[in-house]
Amino acid sequence: MARLDPLEDSSPLGADAPSPTARALTDLMGRHGVPLRHQAAQIAQICAISISQARRKLRGAVWLFDEVQTVCRHFGVSLGEVFGPGEHQGASAEPPRALHHPARLRSEDQTLPCDIRLGPLEAPGASSLQAVYGPEGWLVATPNRLDRDGVTGARYGVDHLQLSAPDQPERARIAVVDDDADAAEALSDWFNESGYRAQAYTSPAQLLSAPLDQHDAYVVDLILAGGQTSQALVERIRREQPDAPIVLLTGQLRDGRASEATLTTLLRTQGVTFFEKPVRPAVLTAAIQSKLDRLSSPDTHG
Repeated sequence: MARLDPLEDSSPLGADAPSPTARALTDLMGRHGVPLRHQAAQIAQICAISISQARRKLRGAVWLFDEVQTVCRHFGVSLGEVFGPGEHQGASAEPPRALHHPARLRSEDQTLPCDIRLGPLEAPGASSLQAVYGPEGWLVATPNRLDRDGVTGARYGVDHLQLSAPDQPERARIAVVDDDADAAEALSDWFNESGYRAQAYTSPAQLLSAPLDQHDAYVVDLILAGGQTSQALVERIRREQPDAPIVLLTGQLRDGRASEATLTTLLRTQGVTFFEKPVRPAVLTAAIQSKLDRLSSPDTHG
């Protein structure tokens, strides 16, 4: 049996119905010489996600706006070039309408945060509200206001707009570190569906490739690839974020592959919480939120 390149996606992208976003980005990569079998690996590298996550997005899963923007920047093109009608043969004329974008609604006397879902590309005065993408992100206003303020760029209709509550707390950001990619992604999906912002990582190096302060809490497998413990990673996190909730997980205590001595050292010196696998995600979430609540309480000292 031939050995498969782990960076190749050997299954067809057309297994599910790709979204307009996925089709447009597939076209973009094709124009830049990236063959179909390497496109999932390319997206994974550009967006710092797993290859399995990238495959799902190319087959129809939801894209985050930041991911779409990152891919466009990587290939040196604008969103308008990729999602609007332009000179690129084969590019999709559909904007990423399935995505909800953070935006600013400009009224007569103030600018308010909001979330929007884009409609199709429109003529300058075609609807009551239009969205234009610029250096500070999406701006929404009436066509007259856009004209009066000299805002240039492709204009999209707005299918849906929801104002953001000014006192709405920012969602806590949770890093999940597990060398089992499927387990890390499943737990991250649980957190995201529960109102948090979670990102899965399969190694300490992947987590440490960006500043740790982009996360508020951590769920870390005690034993990582090759039998390496996560002790050094936990100590690094604790040095940089003394109060961040850190939860350790393992299912290898009973068979002796995980050291009780290492675990007790981390419990004693690093202020971590520990659960044996399998753990109910709701219990895990409650433990993290309890610590976050204590950190945000005005009565918390030290």
